[in-house]
Amino acid sequence: MKLAGTGAKAILPAFLIFLSVFFIVRYFYTDNGDPQSALAKQASISESSLLALSGQTMGTQYRILLHLSALADEPAKTALASSISERLDYLDKSLFSTYVPDSQITQLNQAELEKRVNVSDELVAVLVKAQEVYTKSSGAFDMTIKPLVDLWGFGSAGFMNAVPEQEAIDLAKAQMGMSVLEVSRDAENAYVIKHRNVFLDLSAIAKGYAVDQIGLLLDSQGQHNYLVEIGGEAISLGRRPDGDEWRIGIERPQAGQNILFQQVQGGAEKLAVATSGSYQNFFTDDDQQYSHIINPLTGKPVSHDLVSVTVVAPSAMAADAWATALLVHGLQEGMKLANDLQLAAFFIVNSSSGFKSLHSDAFNPYL
Repeated sequence: MKLAGTGAKAILPAFLIFLSVFFIVRYFYTDNGDPQSALAKQASISESSLLALSGQTMGTQYRILLHLSALADEPAKTALASSISERLDYLDKSLFSTYVPDSQITQLNQAELEKRVNVSDELVAVLVKAQEVYTKSSGAFDMTIKPLVDLWGFGSAGFMNAVPEQEAIDLAKAQMGMSVLEVSRDAENAYVIKHRNVFLDLSAIAKGYAVDQIGLLLDSQGQHNYLVEIGGEAISLGRRPDGDEWRIGIERPQAGQNILFQQVQGGAEKLAVATSGSYQNFFTDDDQQYSHIINPLTGKPVSHDLVSVTVVAPSAMAADAWATALLVHGLQEGMKLANDLQLAAFFIVNSSSGFKSLHSDAFNPYL
């Protein structure tokens, strides 16, 4: 996925797909407007008050912050860390990875047409949400977009660095469509039937789902104060050890600068946030810049001035998907859709006078 103009965050070796939107959410703990990573800045609260867990999953890094006082002893910390790692490993390798031959998504992609494929309730939950956003966004969010991703050189097929012919774009579009999937269950199993041969990659929603699942795991372990982040998708609950709320910031949409643009105010209730940006990964051909964010409806990279969308939603899975869908639509259509559906969305536009922000009505409580 690394072409001319890409930033460091544009490399996702295990989960490579256009809709991996190179998230720009950051977490910070001081009041000086300097966003820093959760792990690097944990000492600003208290070196002895936080437990920080981290590791690799889904081609990116996960970070979790907890109150150290909520864990009784070292064996309890080790057991929790192991549970988190095992859960993420299962979600990645058993369910979502298109690089694992026996994962459920790989088996579904390789299944014969009209053949019933039994899958887990977890995969069904993600597919149902993906179909819901696909429908409500009029196709702007489409997990069958891989043919276009590869055609434009942003996928595992390699770098094109050139604009494809319209005939090739039309052919790729003909191989897409979430509506050809039948997702259901009977008394015994959840299952999926493909009515046309499509290739699914859930990268733009799977990390959000994983964040939600780790939040539920922590809930079940009696943790009431935490911040979970996977590749920029985040969920927070409760407060920091100093009694203040967890602080989530939206980065200024300029690759490599890590400058705070806007803080999201969340309070102590559970808060799920995701950001999609079009500026991190692109190529240039004949002085024209082409983003990795491809519009499934046109078959071409987005070309509008909307460069970043942040969504606050009841789940990180929903925030993940809607941030991408709204970015694809652009400011005018995206804002209308967000207000019609009462989505809490924050938009950053690159104008001639610099970056400007607008937000939907539902985002007001988070400013």
